[in-house]
Amino acid sequence: MLKQSLRLSIAPGWLWFHPANGEFRDRVAGARLKRMGVKPGVSDFILIAPPNGCVHCLELKRGGLKPTPEQLEFLHEVKAAGGHANWANSFDGAVQILKTWGAVRVAG
Repeated sequence: MLKQSLRLSIAPGWLWFHPANGEFRDRVAGARLKRMGVKPGVSDFILIAPPNGCVHCLELKRGGLKPTPEQLEFLHEVKAAGGHANWANSFDGAVQILKTWGAVRVAG
């Protein structure tokens, strides 16, 4: 649902993508991806802001759940590198974060 909202409302100049890190892989595929640089804990949505390419990372959790230690570490690393990172456990919370970042157009 958030993907659809981003497709329809992304602010001009912003880029976004969803890394395909989350699904189950067998041991062989998992080992190959690890050798290729797949990193545990990478956020669900990566956004790049104009005009200077500042990275914004958003982790989504189902209601009541919190990020794993690997996800929290990734969010911390993004912030330490000068990016913006946050997590939400509701659609409304995620949209509010995106609005705060200026990543989505706001009707009004």
